[in-house]
Amino acid sequence: MPTTARSAPADTLGAGAADTGGDVVLAGVRKSYGPVVVLSVERLVFRAGEVVALVGENGAGKSTMMGVISGSVIPDAGSVTIGGQTLGHGGPLRSQELGVAMVSQEFPLVGELTVRENLLLGRRPSRRRVLVDWPAIDRAARGMLGAVDLDVPTRAKVGSLSVAQRQLLEVAKALGRRPHVLILDEPTSALGPLESERVLGIARAHARAGGVVVFVGHRLHEVRSVADRLVVLRNGSLVADLTPDEASETRLVREMVGREVTVEREQRPLDDKAAPAFEAIGLTGHGVGPIDLSVRPGEVVGVAGLMGSGRSHLLHLVMGAKPVVSGSMRLGGADYRPASTLDAVDAGVGLVPEDRKVQALMLDSSIRWNGTVAVLPRLARFRALLRPRADKEEAERIVRAARVRCRTVEQPARSLSGGNQQRLVFGRWMATSPRLLLLDEPTRGVDVGAKDEIYHLIDEQRRRGMAIVVVSSELEELLQICHRIVVMRHGRIAQTLQREEFSKERIIAAAATEMRTTGTATATRAATTTGSAGAEEEAVAE
Repeated sequence: MPTTARSAPADTLGAGAADTGGDVVLAGVRKSYGPVVVLSVERLVFRAGEVVALVGENGAGKSTMMGVISGSVIPDAGSVTIGGQTLGHGGPLRSQELGVAMVSQEFPLVGELTVRENLLLGRRPSRRRVLVDWPAIDRAARGMLGAVDLDVPTRAKVGSLSVAQRQLLEVAKALGRRPHVLILDEPTSALGPLESERVLGIARAHARAGGVVVFVGHRLHEVRSVADRLVVLRNGSLVADLTPDEASETRLVREMVGREVTVEREQRPLDDKAAPAFEAIGLTGHGVGPIDLSVRPGEVVGVAGLMGSGRSHLLHLVMGAKPVVSGSMRLGGADYRPASTLDAVDAGVGLVPEDRKVQALMLDSSIRWNGTVAVLPRLARFRALLRPRADKEEAERIVRAARVRCRTVEQPARSLSGGNQQRLVFGRWMATSPRLLLLDEPTRGVDVGAKDEIYHLIDEQRRRGMAIVVVSSELEELLQICHRIVVMRHGRIAQTLQREEFSKERIIAAAATEMRTTGTATATRAATTTGSAGAEEEAVAE
């Protein structure tokens, strides 16, 4: 049952832009960077009262189109009208005046500021135009958080929140402006099914109230469930404008990619007699545990759970990024207790983290440096003097193996698309030949084509006998690539499902036990409560 979104309360200090009304019309819009045309659309209308899904591969022109509507990208030609008024070259401020608010997948939040300061940034109420009215800010912030059912302290530093909590915070910030046009750019990429349904409910409610909703997403089952229309971009051009009945997943993929993409994967049976490649016994630390977990060579074990269930914390314990309080681990039959991430790498463990841009990549450094940083000791003479030729050759080998598309390994990692950045991080760890590979949201923010290629990389590694643990908020992903799924709740494993037992319903029921007896509404409250527990663990208390 869809979640019903609450309207933003009166004390959220919105600009009242929702009164603008009307459709968003793009006419003859064209944008190029040098000789490359990144967007060329003759006419496209986003109608009031509709949720329009915008889909396409990374680099298809979606971000450019959203930038044009939000005023951050000035087109070379054409016009954008919102409610009959021309956007022109007024930039983001003009777009906001016309009632546009955008939830960006890049989370433009200030980590050192508090939740309430981020929510009201640039709009803080004051007394007599001099003193900041903190009580009013707190009331407004709590109202904005309540609109998305996010329970975090208003005085917590944003930098202490999880990726999922920051994603919901971005949605709350946009709703606080009371927009007419709500652009949601990958708003559920870090959220589980119950939290995602909360955001989808907000999109539906905004459209029912007469607003325009542009929903950009790579999870095709979500965009098909929420959209009244589905618009497909490829290479900057509009290639399809479909109704939900026309937009089967097979057709969407074909329109987006221009080729067939594998959807189902056959899982080969494992050797039941093989000794575990990795074992955790009574593992406890950082709000997680005790946990018992084993992974065999060539096995892919999925980890599911609601926001704040401890999924990522478990990986951080195994990787040595957080201290183990009690319990033991074994890797390859030997005792394993890393004191740091360097110890974990030396022992044969790799981690593809949740946020590649913050936790994995040096964006302004070269692809070469990002690719080989984990194997530099092997490439150096006497483990001290780097051999530039060997470094470059290894980087080029990593790029080929991980199927990273680039002009040269010397270009900055920032210049790559999201899918290529993610494959680069994969390539880095594949170069170390780890015994155990930990994947935290491995396809977050990548398109269907890049996702398929990442699944192929995972397949290749498991066939070579690598043990793999995958944390994912996308249940379809876990159901497709895993041999076994463990479901976490409140820092512990609530249930383990074998492949023949897989179903979304069983995973959600195990993640939120109240759902077994009281249905979806209670499960949604359980998701909120779990998110709150994660916030209390991670954030500074008021």
